Amino acid sequence: MNWRNLSLQILSLLMALILWVYVTNEQNPVDERLFNVSLQGRGIPDGCLVTGMPPTVNVRAQGSRGQLTILTPGDFQAVVDLSGVKPGENELTVNVNAPPGIRILQVSPSRVRVQVDRIVEKEVPVEVTFKGEPGPGHSIMAATVEPPLVHLKGPERLVGNVTRVTATVDVQGAEATLEKSAVLTGLPRGVIVHPSAVKVTVPVLAMPEKEVPVEPQVRGTPAAGYQVEEVRAEPGTVQVSAPAQTLAALQRVSTVPVDIGGASENVVRKVNLVAPGGGVVLRPDQVWVTVRLSPVPENPPEKTLPQKQNQT
Repeated sequence: MNWRNLSLQILSLLMALILWVYVTNEQNPVDERLFNVSLQGRGIPDGCLVTGMPPTVNVRAQGSRGQLTILTPGDFQAVVDLSGVKPGENELTVNVNAPPGIRILQVSPSRVRVQVDRIVEKEVPVEVTFKGEPGPGHSIMAATVEPPLVHLKGPERLVGNVTRVTATVDVQGAEATLEKSAVLTGLPRGVIVHPSAVKVTVPVLAMPEKEVPVEPQVRGTPAAGYQVEEVRAEPGTVQVSAPAQTLAALQRVSTVPVDIGGASENVVRKVNLVAPGGGVVLRPDQVWVTVRLSPVPENPPEKTLPQKQNQT
């Protein structure tokens, strides 16, 4: 064997390799590039909902300039393994797969925090609320709902806080029974309700009415040295609509008591009226109550007793 020729051949090969690397780096140097890659979650446990995971991550990759030029974000895979998550907050690592010949320098964020909730279901009642006022001399009675219960489905931490849903019905100017489809409200985002709307029937009855005086109520005692001089309501009378039997027995309407305890000056309050029984409509249902105070006289006049006449 000619060791001299073999050595020359090896040396030539090394020189050729070095020259090739040099020319390659000059013509197609190593470079870096930032890619915005879609983030995917895999292995979500059955019956769980995962929220809070960002839609994308930034990936800084290194490779030859020619290779980086033709790459797109879709050539990378950014994945979070969700197979071992538990209900509550979980911090997980982002794993990125790159094409051959590409080196991943940085992933931002490299870890993500996600919220994991169990999906639960339950039934809750429908509560009816009214918007507006019925026509003059008419009253709305207790509404009926079909179905009275609806089905909820969603994250446990959200569904657990819902005790009822709301169906709002516009009764403005109504003078006859209403039947309306009402969309349900009062649900947090992420909770699904079925059905999403219910049928609401609202009885609207015509009732007799009359005007009755308002009797303001006061409780408590004013400050020492003061006394109640006058109590008045404004307006002094209100219109009352009620079933005939109730209306016939009604002589006055009282207010919620106005507290004057410790007061040393006039007290003015807007207070509600107390409806005397079910199905009673008051217009208005609030009045202003004024309690006028005055100082107690320091030397109240003495009462003079009548003199007895002498009998002869």
